[in-house]
This record gives sequence, C-alpha cells and structure tokens, in this order.
Amino acid sequence: MGRKKKNMSTSSRVTMSLVDSSFKIRTSTASLTQIRQERLLREARQRQETRELVAEAQLEAGPDFAEPMDFGDQTFDDDDTDYDNEVDPGGPLVSEFLKTCAQQRGPVIYRRHDIRSRTQRQQRAHAAWQEQLPALVDNYLAWKHSCLQEDHGGPAPHSIFHVTAVSISEYTPSIAIQQHMDEPANSSLLRIGLLGCSPLQPTVAIRLECLELYHQIRRYQSSFSIQAFTKVLCTLHNVTYFQQLRDQFSIAFDIYLNILRWTTRIGRCLVHVRAVHLSYYFIPHADVEHFKDDVHNRSAPQTTVSCTENWTAAKAVEENKVMVFDQMGIFLVACRHGFIECVTEMARSGELAKYGLAAVNKVLDVCGNDQAIGHDIACSSRKTIATSSIGPKAKELRLQLVVNAFHGFSHNRRCQLENHPLYLTGLGIEDLETCERIFASSNSTAPLIRHASHFHWVQFLDLHFDKWGTDKYLELSMNQPCKQYTVELEEFKQRKELADADFVKWRDEEFEYLGQVATEPTADAIAVAYVERLKKLKLAEAMYGSVTSVPFLSYTPTNFTHTSGLNAASRHHSKAFEGNYAAALRRYELQLNVVADFEHRHDIQQRWTPECPEYVMALKYFHEHRFVHAVEELEGLVVQRLFELSKANLAGTGYKMRKYISKAITRRSAAIRSALEKYNALAPIQHPPRPVLDYSEVIGYASLGEFSLLKYSRYDVLAKPWTVPENWEMAAKYFKVTRAHEEILRLNVEIRRLAHWINHDDSKILSAISSLVTNGSDPLLVAELKDVYAKHHRINNIHRQRLHKIYQLPRFTGEPPPQAAGEVGREDGSCLDDAPGDVDD
Repeated sequence: MGRKKKNMSTSSRVTMSLVDSSFKIRTSTASLTQIRQERLLREARQRQETRELVAEAQLEAGPDFAEPMDFGDQTFDDDDTDYDNEVDPGGPLVSEFLKTCAQQRGPVIYRRHDIRSRTQRQQRAHAAWQEQLPALVDNYLAWKHSCLQEDHGGPAPHSIFHVTAVSISEYTPSIAIQQHMDEPANSSLLRIGLLGCSPLQPTVAIRLECLELYHQIRRYQSSFSIQAFTKVLCTLHNVTYFQQLRDQFSIAFDIYLNILRWTTRIGRCLVHVRAVHLSYYFIPHADVEHFKDDVHNRSAPQTTVSCTENWTAAKAVEENKVMVFDQMGIFLVACRHGFIECVTEMARSGELAKYGLAAVNKVLDVCGNDQAIGHDIACSSRKTIATSSIGPKAKELRLQLVVNAFHGFSHNRRCQLENHPLYLTGLGIEDLETCERIFASSNSTAPLIRHASHFHWVQFLDLHFDKWGTDKYLELSMNQPCKQYTVELEEFKQRKELADADFVKWRDEEFEYLGQVATEPTADAIAVAYVERLKKLKLAEAMYGSVTSVPFLSYTPTNFTHTSGLNAASRHHSKAFEGNYAAALRRYELQLNVVADFEHRHDIQQRWTPECPEYVMALKYFHEHRFVHAVEELEGLVVQRLFELSKANLAGTGYKMRKYISKAITRRSAAIRSALEKYNALAPIQHPPRPVLDYSEVIGYASLGEFSLLKYSRYDVLAKPWTVPENWEMAAKYFKVTRAHEEILRLNVEIRRLAHWINHDDSKILSAISSLVTNGSDPLLVAELKDVYAKHHRINNIHRQRLHKIYQLPRFTGEPPPQAAGEVGREDGSCLDDAPGDVDD
C-alpha cells in the first residue's frame, strides 16, 4: 500500500492574470479543477462555432463543391521546400466571415509528408536528371551558340510556369517560362539561359552566366566554396542567406558540370580522343584491390635500414592500417611536364603498397618500356615491385625506380649514389618533385572536400586537376633557367690537372667504400661487446675493492649505551656498511658471471687485459663506435629539422600547424646543440682527429652525405681525394653540367614533338569540322567544335611564338621543322601579343 503524501492536494487555489479579446487584463482566483473545467467548456464552444462556419460556407458553395488536394507526381530533394503548397483561404467559394478569420490567421501551409529515405530521394532525382540530360545538352548548345534565342515560327507553348530567377546582378522573384508539349521544364529554362534546381518542377533557376562565373572561380581558386559564393549573391540581391539557398545552387552547379562533361565528351569523340567521364584520373577501386595481397609483412631491406627509418611509407604494412576514415588521401603519378597520369584513392589506410603497384601498373600499360619513376622510397619500392605480381612485367619493360631530388638527400649517401637523379644517366635536370608541387596546389581544395560526399570529393578534385593540366599545357614551351657551372668547372680541372673521368672514378670509389663499411664486421662487433663487459667488470671490481679496503670497524665507549650495547647511530652505520658490502659483492659476482659466459660463448681462452694488443685495438674501435653513434644522432636531428623547415614554408599550412612546427623547430634546435656538444667532445680524440663543428655549419648541411664521411676512419678514408670538401663540391657541379647536356638533347627531341603536336591538334579539329559540314551534321556540333578549335588554336599560337624564339637562339642545337618560319602569327594575320614566359638568350 502506498502512503499518502502531504501538501499535494489538486484543489489548491491559484491567482491568474488573463488577457481577453479586447486586450484587457482580468485577474481571477480559482482552483485547478475549476480552471480545467472552464478550458474544456471554452474548447467545446470553439468547436461548435467552427462547425457552424463550415456549414455556412458549404451552403454558399453549393452541393458540388469539393476542395482540390492534388499534389501531382512530384520529386523530392534533400529538403522539402519545393513541395510546399500554399492554399489561399480567401477564394470566391468561402464566406466573408471565414475569409476574414483566415486572413487573421495567415496562410495555411499543407506539407506532403515524404516517407522515403534520403538515398531514395537522391536516386530518384538522379534518375530524373539523367533521363533528360541529352535534351539539356542540346538546349545548352543551342543557347550557347544563339541558335534558339528567338522562338519565331516554333510550336505554340503548351503551358506556362513561373520560377524565381537568380543571376549575377539581378534577382527576379517571378518570371514566366513557356513550356512546349512533352518538354522537360529544365529544357524550357535552358532555352532562355536558366537552369533549375529541381529535375521536374523547379521553382528556382540560376542563370548560366552565374554558374559559369563560379565554375571559373572554382577552377582558379579551389578554396572558394559554394556557400561563400551563395552569400555573395545574397548580399548583392539583399536577400537573407539560409542553408536551402546553398543547397539549391549546389544542385544546379552539379548538373551544369555534368552538362559541360557531356559537351566535352561530344567534342573529344568527334576528334577521336578518349572520352571524359566523371573523372578519368582515378583508377577504379577494383583495379587497386587487385594488388592488396601482393605484399604481406614485407620487411625493410638490410642495405637501406636508415632510409626506411626516415620514411613512414617504407615501414611495415601493418603500421599503416587505419580503420576510422573511409578517405585518407590520394596517391598519384604525374609526368615530367606536370600532367597527372593517374590517381588512386587511399581508403582506410595510409600509403600502402597496393596503391603504388596499381599506379605503376597503369603507367606500364599506357607508356610502355624504358620508363623512370621517381618515388620518395624508391630504394624500398624497387624490391616491393620486384616481388609483386607485376615484377616480371616491370623487368621486361626495363622500369627504373629513382628517388626524388629533394627527398633523395634524406637517404644515406650510398643510396644517393645509386638512386639519386644527379648521378643517373638519362634523367637530365628533372628533380622528380612534380607530385609535391601538385599536392601543395591541391591543399587549397582539401578544406572544402574533407567532409563532402564521395561524388563531390571526386568532382572537385577532378575540377582542380583539370585546371592544373590546362596550366601545364600552356607552360610546355616555357624555358627553365639553370645555373652556369661550365667556366668554374673548367678552371678547377685545369688547376687540379683533372679530367672528366676522374669525377666518375671518385663516385665509383665512394660507392665501393660505403658498401664495405655499410655493415660492421662480426669480429669488430664481438670485440666491442667484450671490451664493454670487461670495463663493467673492472668498475664492479673497483667498487668492491673500495668497500673491502677497511677490514675492521672501530668503536669508542661513546658508541655504546649502558643497557643495550651499540647505540642507534652506530647500529645504523654498521648495517649500512654491511649492505654496501653485500651489494658490491653481488654486482661483482654478477658481472664476473657475465664475462665468463661471454668468453664461453665466443671461445675466448684467455681473458684480455689492458696490456693485450687485442684489448688496445678493440678499445680504440670502441671509442670510434661511440663517435659514430654521436654523428648519427646529430644527423637524425638535422634531417628532422630540414623537413620541419620545408613544411613550415609549404603553401596551405594553417596557423595552428605553423605554430606547432615553429615550436618543434625550437625544440629541435636545442637538441641539435646538445648533440653537437657531445660530438665536439669526441671529435678531437679520434684518430685522425675529426673537425670540430659549430651550430651554423651543421644546420647548413643540405644532405646526409655530408655526415657520412665524418663516421669512418678505416682504410684511410680521409686521404681519398673525394673526401676533400672542394673536390666533393666540384664533383657535384660536374654531374649537374652532365645532366644539363642530357637535358639539351632531350629538349631538342621534345621541341620537334611539340611543334608537330600543335599542328596535328589544329588540323585534327579542322578536319572534324570539315567532315561535319560536308555530311550536313547538326550545326550545334559544328559550332561547339569551332569553339574548341578557337581555344586550342589560341594556346597553340602561343607555343608557336615561343618555339620561334627558341629557334632564333644562337646556342640552339636542335633542328627546327621546315614549316616553323611561317607559323608564328595567327591565321587571320594579326600579330600575337607577347606571351608570358618568353625565351631570352
């Protein structure tokens, strides 16, 4: 049974202040029960009055009146704002009294409840757009080329609907659109340069000029979002911004880009070029997953341990698995001119081997044999490719893996001599860092697509890459200046009485030497370990001897008490002495057992003493070993600082990241100073003595190779000519000059190819136009191809002008094509404006 609570009666009285219909305040005191009864009576009276008003309205309307409630076959977007039907209650069939009441209440909004999921609505909208896309493309081309701007003599309009039109400078709340029989509403809009935000019954339309403006802004400035552009339009038209406006513009912009892709595909197919889909850069996911089981538990090669430790991508596969985010980044391949060849999407993982294998396989299929690919971890990826399923293909096609120029300096010196483009024949002055430039450029796109859907993620990356490719095509004929080392190099060779073959010999000797010292000899390692244990044994023996050097403890009468022997202080001193003695004895016996076990395992018959020749040699090597570790510690800190400095200056790095990097650089500088002090303490006692370094000199090291020669003293390495700093610097300049001569030979080939291509490109499009005109094809296609030709021909004329200036250079060693002299200006005979990047002698 429950217990009745006190002071909880429902009959408590309250005082209320009410405002009646005449806006007068009436105060009354009543119980809660009375208030409830009054409310029920008031609601009953209101229902009775409503029934009387409805009956009066039906009598005035007649017996055949029925309120229309047909919503039609409508489609739904993400929000339901397009499907709200405002019913005017003040129609002619409503009584005056009901009309007056309705006007006081305001318009009644009837909203159709949509029980479909967002995915279902998107699928239906997508199907509706795709069904009418061919008609939209035709009407877009007609509007673009002004073929249907006037509708004289056409079929009479079947119906008229109204939309809100938004342009750059105008906002029209209602504009009448004439719609023909069986014509989609958006086709009717496109005839006058508008594009709706809904596939079937648009109520808002965007001017094509406005969409094209944002299209070009987004191509040139990837960080300018749709939301920002929509807010700009709202400000221009004095309209309050809300999320629905951004969504409507996004829908229209997506369809506009799809129409542009269709028109591009039509133009490319007519000139027999590959078709354009949503993105032809990305490799399909199935092709990437084909290589997921190619590499399992791969370990770093023993000869490139230090390189593997410097690069996260070269470590074990299991470390790069991330199961949180679906999209982690991209892995791309670009040619030496900057054109993006292919892109793979990294899903739920870091830089796994399967992405590189899929990209390399694509390059081998498209480009064929004798290809060189630059990779940050080329020394590791070479073995990965060799052990994968495409290994035989790569070997047959003579694929070459090379480290990038900047990243290559973070590999050890022997890896640089083997894989750096400076020392490899045939690469010219290419630095292989094109992908880093692409990533730096795409950083502006990342903040806007980080939380976007996969469709928009791919679409806007493709938009950015397409603009990147357009810029790179324009830069094809621009020359890149390089430093002149020829005079300085010739003076050095005459002063030192050297030939070109000496520089190559120095490189080979250094590579051979570093191969010999890459791994520590087993005997030296055993000797160093044995000396370390002997030194620990000697230290333990010395500590034990210091404890046992006092054989007795002496006490005076003051150390005793009258009743209990030694006093507390004397007893504590005695126990501490006994404890030190026992601890020293245990350490000595333990270290003695360690030495005995080491001698037994390595078959050392007689224990070494400080006077033994073996001990002296091993102790000397032990000190060198400590010095090598000091150099390696300093080397690692300098490398980390080098990468932090490069990241701090990278475009797109945010404020918080820059602040974090600045703090890291400060901490790294303190650590470098500490490691440098340790190095300078050990450098003078080496044989021969190593140079003492200062802080400014160390942080100025540009490559790890400058640390390598500090480590080793065996084989009289410092007596070799290639260890002299001046010789080393001049050897690097020699290889740069050699690569520059290779670049000239390569450019002579590419200049002729570019000259042939621009002529072929123009003639191919003109041939397609002529064929369409002869066959009487659709004039819209002819007009579109003429527009494509105008754009290509403008850029190709810029190339012709630059190539003509290259032909006039006094040091040009190539062979100009026969028709080069007559193809400098435009076809209409006008002079070509000076293009940026003109070639100077």
